[in-house]
Amino acid sequence: MCAAPEFQSNFDVCIIGGGVVGLAGGILLRRQGFNVTVLERDATLQTVRIQLHPNAVKVLQEVGVFEKMMAKSIVPSSIVLKAYNTGQVLHKQDLREPARKYGAPLLTLHRAHLRQVLYDEAVAIGVKVRHGIKINVDGVDLANGTLRLADSAETIRADLFIGADGGESVVRSALMGYKPKAVPHGKLVHRILIKEQDILARPHLRYLLEEPNIIVWLGPECEAVTYGLDGTFNIAFTWPYSKRAEDIFYGAQTVDLDEFRAKLGAWEPDLREILSLGTDCLRWMFFEPQVDDDKTRWVDDKGRFCIVGDAAHRGLPYLGQGAAAGIESVATLAHVLGKAQNKQQIRTALDIYQRLRKERTGHVIRATLKTGELWQMPDGPVKDERDRQFLHETPTVGYPNPLADPFFQEWLWGFDATKTANAAWEKYWDSKDKAQT
Repeated sequence: MCAAPEFQSNFDVCIIGGGVVGLAGGILLRRQGFNVTVLERDATLQTVRIQLHPNAVKVLQEVGVFEKMMAKSIVPSSIVLKAYNTGQVLHKQDLREPARKYGAPLLTLHRAHLRQVLYDEAVAIGVKVRHGIKINVDGVDLANGTLRLADSAETIRADLFIGADGGESVVRSALMGYKPKAVPHGKLVHRILIKEQDILARPHLRYLLEEPNIIVWLGPECEAVTYGLDGTFNIAFTWPYSKRAEDIFYGAQTVDLDEFRAKLGAWEPDLREILSLGTDCLRWMFFEPQVDDDKTRWVDDKGRFCIVGDAAHRGLPYLGQGAAAGIESVATLAHVLGKAQNKQQIRTALDIYQRLRKERTGHVIRATLKTGELWQMPDGPVKDERDRQFLHETPTVGYPNPLADPFFQEWLWGFDATKTANAAWEKYWDSKDKAQT
């Protein structure tokens, strides 16, 4: 790492949350010359499987973990959309050409593997990481710019605190002055893991594993997303659920898999047969995403606290952008902070970050909701028209697979955090210079 400029080398950043976003941000900020400490609540790594789209992978190339990450990833060849009842292939999107175009592939991998790779890199370049650290909302002292730990009398001081502490963020609650209300989305996801060897033992099902594809069955008010990873066939089955507040639950719940399979009598026999090979099923609840306006603060008045990732813009998985949006945000934040040469400019950098990311993540959240509507249409003439477009039209604006829409795809996967931060920083100072002349 190059020698740090004097300002950055005397500026302490504390990141609350040691997940993918927090660790990636720690690396990027350390490379900008800042002193960085990451506080993580958990002592163990999650094993959830995730997709990383090209816009996120490009950032991780910059972070310097791409080769190590690739060693534990699968590069899908295509996204295949199928009719839920017949199994007819409605659309097949080749992912190899976009990988060449944007200089980064779409990947599937274990979140725990990615976190481990990021953790190793962070520690290697001098980021301090502390585990088992609990923080309550009353420990976030906006007035004095300090952080009091929940299980000890320790108070942490830093020049900037970054809340990367997820959808139940205590930093967000402190900034807003209250805990945001969880609003049910009316859907949940069932996750079932099947051994690939059990699928391969049935010759008529082997076609599902011949290529490393992401296969999505599009159902009425639901969908099933599947892909292989590390000898396991992963199924994420989005399903309708109550919107009543009294039915809210947090974390994972065990599901009777036989009971769930019994609801799928109209679905393609191959998918139902695959599900019969499973033994366990867990489900998680989805909550309604919120697009924040200018009144909702991501940065405190003194410029000592800010939020990033799910703490700022928690979304839904229908577009595969949950992790990607957070990685984009923390990369933008790191690059714009790296341009500051004094504390007053840090505040300017935070304002630029907040403006840039509120606008873009708002669009991503809306596009995600639209994708859910398009892919989970109820049976009827509107769905039939959608299927006709899939089968007979060339992807363009308004195509029912937004990831294949060449214009939207360019906007989504072609994002460059460094260029965006540089351009916004230069535009701000140019406009300020013009205003003074």
